[in-house]
Amino acid sequence: MILLLTGCIDPDGMTYTALSSPEERQRQYVEAIRFYLARTHYPVVFAENSGTDISHLFSSEIKSGRLEFLTFHGNHAKDRGKGYGECEILEHALQHSHIIQHSPRQRIAKITGRLKVRNINAVSRWHTLLTTRMTTLFSINSDMSFPDSRLMIAPKEFYQAFLTAKDSIDDSRGYYFEHALIDTLIRERRFSWSPFFIMPQIQGMSGSTGQQYVEGSPSLYFRLRYARYGLHQLLLFCRKFRC
Repeated sequence: MILLLTGCIDPDGMTYTALSSPEERQRQYVEAIRFYLARTHYPVVFAENSGTDISHLFSSEIKSGRLEFLTFHGNHAKDRGKGYGECEILEHALQHSHIIQHSPRQRIAKITGRLKVRNINAVSRWHTLLTTRMTTLFSINSDMSFPDSRLMIAPKEFYQAFLTAKDSIDDSRGYYFEHALIDTLIRERRFSWSPFFIMPQIQGMSGSTGQQYVEGSPSLYFRLRYARYGLHQLLLFCRKFRC
């Protein structure tokens, strides 16, 4: 597994962005990177599209090969919104990350870079055991209309297929990053889909709304209900899109 943290330290007028302070965003990215370095054994790629270089804060981790830091000047189509910018980050990471290029068979967990998935080890371990390499994992709402793109796990091939829809993504026209995820799954039948049967415990702040995510450890009863809900979603997906 490779952790790909996507980032934009200085949104510089990006539309639909409630959290716009570069200083606060940088603080949250640094905290998240340190969290994943300390709590996991996975290689981490941090890809950032505002040209803001904070690699000096992680010199030893970069030198050891545990962390790779990529930054470039993107966001040239701010009117298209954050989803298009996220696609630019994914594209840049797939093209330029040595970690990703040297491990083409590893699945990639794409995580919104300011967020901490506190149980990422359990989520990745169990779902790696339960699914095949060509399975894409992310949460979708109950009527199968809108995915949660904060965390997704997929093979490199899925991201490449997804990026062919990049130029269709335009928040101002109501076609979001999340819509393209669903459409890629429907179009590319070589990939299967699975929900998370273990609920990701996400902590952090939404850049779009400023909402705080504080998802603690649920009770055993809740975990069992969540696993049952995941099975229901898998069957619903099959009926609606594949069967």
